[in-house]
Amino acid sequence: MVNWCPASLTALSDEEVIMKPQTGVLYYFKVEVAEQPGTWLTIATTRPETIPGDTAVAVNPKDARYAHLIGKHVRRPLPVQIPDEQKLIPIVGDDHGDFEFGTGVLKVTPAHDKADFEIGQRHNLPVVDIMNPDGTMNALAGEIARRLDRFEARNVAVDACASWRCW
Repeated sequence: MVNWCPASLTALSDEEVIMKPQTGVLYYFKVEVAEQPGTWLTIATTRPETIPGDTAVAVNPKDARYAHLIGKHVRRPLPVQIPDEQKLIPIVGDDHGDFEFGTGVLKVTPAHDKADFEIGQRHNLPVVDIMNPDGTMNALAGEIARRLDRFEARNVAVDACASWRCW
């Protein structure tokens, strides 16, 4: 994983990145547990545009609310151009899941987040890069977002999820 600058199209070292706390927006969406139709998990995320790159949903195995779901699958909430067998993603148990933050259910996007990458390594998850180097979305993001800037794709993902009743 590297810190990537879409403006200068170059990687930045950790020493060149000054991390600072930011106030962000949490977007909430629901995913259905495939093996238990009618059972829904609510996920909070700051980056809904990366949903097409999710390769798992993580819950803390010590969280009694969700531990029984580990090993099951959820249905992807957005229409993406992938084979049917990839429309289900696994629910994994990982200690990174925080009981107190968001909903306790974490979407895992290994190609686009350092913590998610580490979760992906622990669980042998595929890494699906859905962005071009310039910060636009590539074909793996699906037709609804392809070629859009990542911030435009965020709005499209929110709107698409609303129409698919996943928010």
